[in-house]
Amino acid sequence: MKTSDNDLSIKEKIAYGCGDLSSNLLWGLTSTYLMYYYTDIYRLPVASVAWILLIARVFDALCDPLIGIFMDRKGGLIVPRLLTYLSIPFGVAGFLCFLPLPLPGNGKVIWAGATYILFGAVYSCINTPYGAMATMISQTSKGRIDLNSFRMIGCQVGKFCVAFLTIPAVEWLGGEETLSQRQFGFVAFVFLLCCAGSILWFVVVKTCILRFPPQAATYSFRYIMKSLIKNRNWHLCNALVFVQFICLSAFSGFIFYYAKCNLGRSESVASLTLTIGVLSGLLGAMLCPFFTKRLGLFRTGLALSVLQGIAYILIFLSKSSLVEFAGSLIVLTFAQGVLSPLYYVLLAKAVDYSHADDHVDLAGISYALNTLVTKIAGGITGFILSLFLSFGHYDANQSSPTGDVALWVLAGFVWLPLACVAIQFILFLLYSSTDDGPRIKSAAGSSDIRAYK
Repeated sequence: MKTSDNDLSIKEKIAYGCGDLSSNLLWGLTSTYLMYYYTDIYRLPVASVAWILLIARVFDALCDPLIGIFMDRKGGLIVPRLLTYLSIPFGVAGFLCFLPLPLPGNGKVIWAGATYILFGAVYSCINTPYGAMATMISQTSKGRIDLNSFRMIGCQVGKFCVAFLTIPAVEWLGGEETLSQRQFGFVAFVFLLCCAGSILWFVVVKTCILRFPPQAATYSFRYIMKSLIKNRNWHLCNALVFVQFICLSAFSGFIFYYAKCNLGRSESVASLTLTIGVLSGLLGAMLCPFFTKRLGLFRTGLALSVLQGIAYILIFLSKSSLVEFAGSLIVLTFAQGVLSPLYYVLLAKAVDYSHADDHVDLAGISYALNTLVTKIAGGITGFILSLFLSFGHYDANQSSPTGDVALWVLAGFVWLPLACVAIQFILFLLYSSTDDGPRIKSAAGSSDIRAYK
């Protein structure tokens, strides 16, 4: 086993990014299309969809901490085994989410809720150890920024595949004339994604090298939680992730409704604008190291938060103009793409603080709870957005939605995330003003303070 991470190869960085590529082929599909699938394809009541998205997060509140504690108890070498054992169940659970069983009465609601909860549990058990891998592969700030940049590139590639292929593939595989054809198209397309997603996890396991796997923790749960609770940076990082994922969830969850209700466009146009946005986000993730090298971590966060806010205002001002909307969307998703890798670097930094202060390795529980934060943000956002549709009396069969629906969709797509961007800016100010320098090594082996400032 190698003891230095100064020679991280492009191959290993790409392989690490394959993990988030797999996650976003399936989890990204649920984030973008699951609400639309429930309301327009599986034809569930909007109110039921809201509760499904929220209740699933209650189960995650139990699952995510348990997998984190399990990882810490077993040590870092359990990670490759978890990824191997769960790769196929991950694909199966994702497939069941989009399997439209023709059940009577409330059977469809129960089936949808059960399969979504199952998929969320499997996702937690595979994505939490994957997220913690970066701290085990590299201990340098440069190495971690590079790894998480490739992770976000994989994330954006997965989102691109979902955005660009879903609607055309569903129509090609099943047809678009009847509801049953569209349902079959979804099932066939999701099956292909699930196969690809399961295979990609084996690429991660085969290629990535755990150079610094932590030993099995022997501390009590109370001592571990005490160390986390007093870790101010960990709290700020989770708060930043929470508001950012509300923005991401509002964008992916409402883009089709915004195109239909506010722009008066078809699903194909919504898919095209989503694809353009994903490509812009991919460019942003690729340029993240460029910005952090010149501006530093926190100034990059502050500048891109402001850019996000400007983009949301431009979207509001674009009204029904597709060209102006697309331009504003490019600015928004570029900013989100640059910001995405930063949160994982901040989380790795928070883990290092706990290790330096209390000599406790908390990678497992830290990443597990961070994953829980992202899913709670997505669940709450989905619940709020579903309520907004209900308040506007959204009807999937209505070709020309009423003005009330358009106002509620605007509130969910623009005003809710804009408020979160304002909070995000304040959190970056708090983080940078209270930071006393990281405690991880630079590539040269010395304390790398400037890399974060």
